[in-house]
Amino acid sequence: MKASGSVWVGYGVAVVVTFLVGVLSFSVFVLAKVFGGSEADEESVPVPRGVASSPVVQVVRPTAAAVMDVYAVKANQLVLIVATPTGCAQKVRAVAYAEGAGAVGVRVTQRVYRRGCSMTAEPVLVTTKAPVGGRTLLVNGVPWTRVAGGGYEEGLRTSTP
Repeated sequence: MKASGSVWVGYGVAVVVTFLVGVLSFSVFVLAKVFGGSEADEESVPVPRGVASSPVVQVVRPTAAAVMDVYAVKANQLVLIVATPTGCAQKVRAVAYAEGAGAVGVRVTQRVYRRGCSMTAEPVLVTTKAPVGGRTLLVNGVPWTRVAGGGYEEGLRTSTP
């Protein structure tokens, strides 16, 4: 009889431990829902009409735009002719991010959200802090030097046969 009594104590301990694990799990579940439920919040984000919800989210980041030509408008303003895809890009911007005694650094970006579109030329205005004068322009890392008539040409070109 003594052996059967210790078996019941073992079962009793197992039941109590299982009950405590269940209570702890339920408590963590409730606290997660009250203070930080992330899955329910992500599913409740409204989706605009006409946009199919998909598991893959496409993030449109600014990319460097191809500059075709540069013209001086005023002493501290330049017009950059940028190649941009028609109807497939947005937010074409030019910013003078660095100026020195001999050069001006300009970054031209656009957000392209679709590929395979025809290209068009679009003018973008950039204003520098000081007059450009004879300084070299570094447009997206490519040097442009001043030529007669107020225009600019690429300082480095690849040779063609």
